[in-house]
Amino acid sequence: MPEKQEFLVGYEYGMGGVWGIMNARSKEEIASIYPELVVVDEPPAWMTSDRLERLREQEWHDIDGAPWGILNGILADRQSPKDEGCADS
Repeated sequence: MPEKQEFLVGYEYGMGGVWGIMNARSKEEIASIYPELVVVDEPPAWMTSDRLERLREQEWHDIDGAPWGILNGILADRQSPKDEGCADS
């Protein structure tokens, strides 16, 4: 089994997005469990090395660990009913 490595992940939740670091065996493993996450190969131009280090300290996740932080947002969005639009009165 391959060893885990760090991946930079983003989650777009409609009105914005959040970032985190996911420790996993592959991009495909992340996509199979959290298809909502986008895995990027390089940090966006605006993401400084300080911001990346803060992500490692504040939003570092292991694929085999219990979900928390941004992963809780993903799971909550999965549970919430989807907006079907406004109904006419």
